[in-house]
Amino acid sequence: MHESAIEQQRKHILLRTLFLLCLAVHALLFVLFIFLQLPVLWILNISICGLFLLNFHLLQKKQYLVSLQLAIFAITLHSIVASCLLSWTSYFGLYLLASVVIVFNSYSLTLKMKVREVTFISACFVALFVLTRKGFCVFPINPVVLDIIGLCNIAAVVSLLALLSLLTVKENDQLKKRLEEMSDLDELTGAYNRRFFNKYLDLEIRRNASHIKYRSPREVNFGLAILDLDDFKHINDTYGHLEGDTVLTEVARVIKSSLFERDILCRYGGEEFVILFTATPRDGAIYAVEKIRRFVEDLRIQLDKTGPPICVTISIGFASFDEASDIYKLLALADKRLYKAKNMGKNRVVSG
Repeated sequence: MHESAIEQQRKHILLRTLFLLCLAVHALLFVLFIFLQLPVLWILNISICGLFLLNFHLLQKKQYLVSLQLAIFAITLHSIVASCLLSWTSYFGLYLLASVVIVFNSYSLTLKMKVREVTFISACFVALFVLTRKGFCVFPINPVVLDIIGLCNIAAVVSLLALLSLLTVKENDQLKKRLEEMSDLDELTGAYNRRFFNKYLDLEIRRNASHIKYRSPREVNFGLAILDLDDFKHINDTYGHLEGDTVLTEVARVIKSSLFERDILCRYGGEEFVILFTATPRDGAIYAVEKIRRFVEDLRIQLDKTGPPICVTISIGFASFDEASDIYKLLALADKRLYKAKNMGKNRVVSG
């Protein structure tokens, strides 16, 4: 997944959660205003609910900026009208402060847009406070009921901000994790890249060496296979590099589907892949790579709509930890066996 796609997903999740929370608050206020027999306010609330339902439709079309601005408009409008009708002590004006926090944490607005939105909302908040703070109320209601409404609004605003903060922290953690994963992944095939391979192989070698040194009863099972597509240059020259990328992607998919989750597939470079078998006995690993070789041999890849599908094969060199405990010797041994497989006619596994 590209970073832009991750950002879009963040926007979608945050806005959807915001709209759900706001919709729930206004639905409760709608019921409250019906109970208090305040038709102007319950009509306003049902209209605001309609705007938030429209926002869900805009989200599906990925119109994040429009949906966010519509939400801010709805919250601001409701805060101003409700405060003017029920006075400042109803604390509907606090939703304006919540809007400021939402704007500041938005991924859809540019810095210039944020400054403009915050300035406008802050001006509305100050004006509303000055005009309604003396307790003037268009719809006089019982002071106790007004206090209950105010307390409910305070609780709703605090809960809204707390939930959004928790969600933002969670999303930031997930984004950090995904970006870390992306830095270790090959963009084309989804396999791990050479950077991750070098880091992980070194750790695995150290771990297995430690078990041997201290005579751990745990069986040391660690193998390494280097796979190389046969005659891949011919595929690129015949069909083009884009089609060659399709071949690499399909082969990687077949390889990954044949491995256990504990096994590690890396794209080592070009058309070359490496598999790290971290907890598989030597015989089991050799059986696994032979199975992969057969699966790739049976693979049919359609590159040209008018022509027949093409066949590809791979050659594989395998080495295990008991043959070479040094990282470079292990790689060199597997690589030597790969070239032996090539020289023996390709489309085969050499493990000794």
